[in-house]
Amino acid sequence: IARKLSAGDFCPTYPLRGYSLTLYTNHTHERDGNDRMDKGFSSNLLNRPISVDDMYCSSVGPNMARLAGFGELVGYRDKAVDVPSLAPQVMGRYARTIFPESDATDTSALQCFRPMSPDDIPIVGEVSTVPGLFLHTGHGTLGWTVGLATAECVAQALCDKITGVEDRKTFELPGGIVVDRARLSPDRFV
Repeated sequence: IARKLSAGDFCPTYPLRGYSLTLYTNHTHERDGNDRMDKGFSSNLLNRPISVDDMYCSSVGPNMARLAGFGELVGYRDKAVDVPSLAPQVMGRYARTIFPESDATDTSALQCFRPMSPDDIPIVGEVSTVPGLFLHTGHGTLGWTVGLATAECVAQALCDKITGVEDRKTFELPGGIVVDRARLSPDRFV
């Protein structure tokens, strides 16, 4: 699509093969979740996301967690089919170690392709040669980690466009975080 809109130079993304594994466990019951909330904790399986050896794990609910990780440069899907990976076995082993009572198996890991920018920093903002085309891509393995923050950046860029605000240099994120727009701009690759 980017090439057809003459924006291909602004959107140089490559497929990064990654994996996610959703596991279920029976060791948490509704009353356990209520007990946890009474003590000031989340009712989810984990109080907070954790990262182990570049694998990210977060709660999806009281009895469910999701592991995500790995980034393999194996080409596009049609070429990647023939490239073997140990990632599913490694993720299964980690899942069973962290959650021994779960249903995780080596075949539970699902393959997915994530767009990654050449500098591994998301591409966020308006393409200068195609007014009105805003990009939000290139997150690589950090999609779940920074996707909401970069979505806020796109929302700010769109609002600026609609209201006529020009030349704003930063994105202002919750918690007082300031991000230089040039660092995320699609124009950085041209």
